[in-house]
Amino acid sequence: MPSGYRRTVSWVPQLGDVFPDFTADTNAGPLHFFDWAEGHWTHLFSHPAARTPVCTTEVAALASAVPDFDERNVKLLGFTGSSTEDQESWHADIERLFDVNVDFPFVADEGCRMARKFGMLHDKQSATMPIRKSFILDPQMRIRMIFEYPIYIGRGTEEILRVIDSLQIMDKTGLAVPADWEEGDELLFTENMPDTAARQLYGDKFTRLTDYLAVVRQPAAARKG
Repeated sequence: MPSGYRRTVSWVPQLGDVFPDFTADTNAGPLHFFDWAEGHWTHLFSHPAARTPVCTTEVAALASAVPDFDERNVKLLGFTGSSTEDQESWHADIERLFDVNVDFPFVADEGCRMARKFGMLHDKQSATMPIRKSFILDPQMRIRMIFEYPIYIGRGTEEILRVIDSLQIMDKTGLAVPADWEEGDELLFTENMPDTAARQLYGDKFTRLTDYLAVVRQPAAARKG
């Protein structure tokens, strides 16, 4: 490995890790993370800075989707290196321009100290601004999904919601989620099982396609809401 690629870090966030607790200043006042997030899923995301074009569209999109996140029991928490004062005036611009309410908190991580600890700062993108990194955390504060987007490409809100739906239905059913899955689509076995056992569990909702692939129609009880 080239010497310039070698790094020593105290923690690299990975799927299944429990996200660390922290206390931080936000535009909504001091926040103790575990207390604030208790009993909810969390979309914890970084963005480069207030008053930047791509971030403006992202925050507006997330704000407009707050009812969708609420339906899924998900809280939103942003991370930025901008001060609370810069965030407040910027959020007022977003509310005026897009007719939305930005009513979820943003950590004011000036100096990006926490962003670096959480792997949100990629020096080859910027040494002073976080990339667009998202963590989906379950109510036990376990990391269930990690997204990383470069500074000048915005995230897709619909994909974030689709992933949350996928994680929640997997938890409810124990089944796997296929490519391009959307609410109501068929699910898959995480591992193969004999047809007799599958029919006992799923009856006529189970269909064998090959010796290694079978689909299961989504149980009504597992549907969102």
